[in-house]
Amino acid sequence: MAEPLAPSWLVTVGEYLQEESEKQWFWFSVFIVTLLVGAFWLEASLTLPGVEESPMLGEGETIEQVQWNDDGSEALILVDRTDDSPLRFSTASELSEVDMGDDNPRYISATNSGWLVSGDDGFLASFNGNMLNNIALNWDEEFAPDIISVASNDGDKGFIITKRGSLTQLHTFAGGEVSDGTPAPVDSTVMTSVHLSQRGHLAVVIGYDTHLGNPSFGPAGEVIIRADAVLGEAPTLSLLHHGAGGAIHSAHFINEGKWGDNVEMVIAGGTSTLLLLSDSTIINLPGVGGSTAATMDENGVFWLARGDSLEILSICSDNSEIEIHKISNSVAVDAKVGTSADGEVQFYGTGVDGYVGVLSFDPSAGEDVSQSLALFGDLLFVIIVISCIVIIGHMFYVNELKPW
Repeated sequence: MAEPLAPSWLVTVGEYLQEESEKQWFWFSVFIVTLLVGAFWLEASLTLPGVEESPMLGEGETIEQVQWNDDGSEALILVDRTDDSPLRFSTASELSEVDMGDDNPRYISATNSGWLVSGDDGFLASFNGNMLNNIALNWDEEFAPDIISVASNDGDKGFIITKRGSLTQLHTFAGGEVSDGTPAPVDSTVMTSVHLSQRGHLAVVIGYDTHLGNPSFGPAGEVIIRADAVLGEAPTLSLLHHGAGGAIHSAHFINEGKWGDNVEMVIAGGTSTLLLLSDSTIINLPGVGGSTAATMDENGVFWLARGDSLEILSICSDNSEIEIHKISNSVAVDAKVGTSADGEVQFYGTGVDGYVGVLSFDPSAGEDVSQSLALFGDLLFVIIVISCIVIIGHMFYVNELKPW
């Protein structure tokens, strides 16, 4: 008996492919399994790749602020509802407490050389990763007010918001000298944070309004103020936006060129997402809505989270459509603070285990075939198609281009 021209494995494959073969049940099974695997694969591929969640704090503690250094290797964290030190320092290897003594911190801000920490009774100090160094400020008043926000690029001069009773004022400081304070343009406004651009050309104050909403439900109202000043002198404040809605929780300056020359800042609140333009006008980003935490990555993509939702939203300047990214229930957190550092986007909040943790992911993971099921599925499909074409071509070849 003559040996078959085709290899034995190809003959076996041919038996499965024969229309009247007894092994047709194989293809029915393959079809069912393929449908099931494909359905699970499609659902899994819609989940944002590379997402991880890890606990950070003890039970009952909450995170108020997280500020990373320039290279994203270290962070200073302000903790609330804690019996221990409210200031924590995070490195790649550990999370340690920073000794505050009797001082009560209210706000932290990153500078080019470290961090500034402000607090009650005029407390202001610099932190370089090792220890706090008090900064002596000269006040005209007998008793120094609380400093609830600070912004500085070099750590020596910048802006501070003070609060005495219900009155908030914006000051500048330079070399230990504090300017006279300027109250908000609207009497019912409470200023909560001040933000200074890296170039130092623009200072923006965020706040809320006590006449908007129900005070028992917390701060409400969107207030955005522009501050102009020579550092060391009293600032001039200009009201840019005063509207109803949820209070603003995040404000991020745009790196030059990421959103064009016309956009200075992206601002996110509980009910809307806003853009501050270079002509000081405020526009609403349609279709985005509100969030509980937001941040901007190094590529200029703005990421938003809505509490314990299983979705994270993103939007960039060259795409007017908002993208929705699904995440697994096992890694979701009730996001309250958003940051971006060392190529990762991070949202801090209470996880499914009841402890405060961080949900983190690399925005570029979707372009890595080793992390993205969607890309891996596309690659697998291409491999299967090419394999089928090679097998069919080989069968035609061994049969001298005749049907087998």
